[in-house]
Amino acid sequence: MLASQYFKKRTYGFRSFFHDAFKVMKSSSQIREVMRSSRISEQFRERIMLAVTAVYGCIYCEWTHTKAALSSGCAEEEIVDIMENDFGSCDPEEIIALAFAQHYAETNGNPTDEAWNKLVEQYSNQKANDIVLFIKMVTVGNLLGNTVEAFRSRFKGKPPENGSLLFELFIYVFGWPFILILNRKIKKKIKRID
Repeated sequence: MLASQYFKKRTYGFRSFFHDAFKVMKSSSQIREVMRSSRISEQFRERIMLAVTAVYGCIYCEWTHTKAALSSGCAEEEIVDIMENDFGSCDPEEIIALAFAQHYAETNGNPTDEAWNKLVEQYSNQKANDIVLFIKMVTVGNLLGNTVEAFRSRFKGKPPENGSLLFELFIYVFGWPFILILNRKIKKKIKRID
């Protein structure tokens, strides 16, 4: 099969999913604490999540976080720019975090020491850890969404290059109720636009 005949987005396999899910579940008390704190504003959080989503390309995360970003007060221009990996219209104080989020996703969760040090230098160790927590959370969502799409893509003749049909089926069945709800919301929004 030619490379162009494969579903190209990064997806989960059994091992990578359980590894990431375990890390996020282990951080559940941290997640609750950071969501309650005011160290990172809702707008900043959504911009971070959009920067990660721009790398992974999950259609469900793109829709969800675009809507959340707009609701939090982010400008449309800013959202479009972030999704095109351009941070020029963003708050200069947030650019290092957005670039780090992008870098973290591009390196599959293995950022360089230099990138990490720059993040800590800009924001403090606590805030840098908060940023990474948001990145990890949205990474799980993006890769789950892409895994669902990979399963659906198989039936259109474009399987993922390194996918697992059994795992994709598992995630599809597990995630179907959530995907169904999101698909309905997306279709309603599209009808309103037309």
